Amino acid sequence: MQQIADAMEQYAASLTPDVIRSAKQTESGAQQLQRMEYAIGTIGKALILTDFKLDQSKDLDKLKGFRSQQS
Repeated sequence: MQQIADAMEQYAASLTPDVIRSAKQTESGAQQLQRMEYAIGTIGKALILTDFKLDQSKDLDKLKGFRSQQS
């Protein structure tokens, strides 16, 4: 978990407004930004759902439902 947190912090520092604006200039860059946004949203939703201390199977069902809505 430490490695994931470290990597996310490093990537967040690298993703400056100039980098984002530059990426939006190409179709490929825009797609990559969209993938990142989806991943961040999924991570956030998973963190929120697990804070509710619900049954783990219900957590997974809700997360799957969220992911299918994002597609």
